[in-house]
Amino acid sequence: MKLKVCGLKSPENIEGIAKLDVDFMGFIFVERSKRFVGDTLNKEIISKIPKHIKKIAVFVNARSEDILWTLKDYENEFDFIQCHGDEKPQYCSDLKKLGFGIIKAFQMDEEFDFNQLEAYESVADYYLFDTSSKNYGGSGRKFDWTLLEKYKGNKPFFLSGGIKPEDIQQLQKLNHPQLFAFDINSGFEDKPGLKNVPLINTFCNQLKTNND
Repeated sequence: MKLKVCGLKSPENIEGIAKLDVDFMGFIFVERSKRFVGDTLNKEIISKIPKHIKKIAVFVNARSEDILWTLKDYENEFDFIQCHGDEKPQYCSDLKKLGFGIIKAFQMDEEFDFNQLEAYESVADYYLFDTSSKNYGGSGRKFDWTLLEKYKGNKPFFLSGGIKPEDIQQLQKLNHPQLFAFDINSGFEDKPGLKNVPLINTFCNQLKTNND
C-alpha cells in the first residue's frame, strides 16, 4: 500500500518527511487553507526531495492559467496536479495534455453518485475519495468507508479524510481491489502544516510491514 503525506509547508519538515518511506508528498496551493504553502516553498526545496517520492500540487477550482503561472517557477518538479474541487473532465484533460499526472478528488457522503466517475476515467490517473465538506477537504473527519463498496470501477484511488494513527488496524482490513494509497494530513500534525515525523515514521513502518 502506498502512502501520501499532504499539507506540508516548512522546509525542515519537508526534509524530515522526505527521509521516510513515503510515496507521495502533497503541497496545497489554496490560499484559504491553513496549509497553504505561501512563499515558503521554492524550487530548491522541492528538488531536494528524492525522485522516487512523487510530488503533488493541490488546487481547488483554480483557473488552468493560474496553475501554470504558479508552477512555472518549479520547472517540472511536480509530477501530479490534484484537482480537489468541482473541476470538469475537459479541464482535467487539458492539464493532462500539458504533461501532468492527474489526481481527481471527490467529496464523499451518503448521496454520492459513483456513476459520475465514468466521465473522468480517461483523464484521471487516480481518484481520491475525501470527506465531503464546504471547504473541499481539511475537515479532519472520516466518511463512512463502507461507501467504497459501491465503487466498481477500475481506476485506482487514494483514501483520504480524517485518517489518524490509531486507524492502522482498520485500514489494514480494507481490501478494495482498487485501493491504491492512504492520504494522511491533519491527524498526524503538531499544528496545521507541521507534521509529526516520528509519528508518521511509525505509521509508515506499520503500513509497509503489513504489505510484506
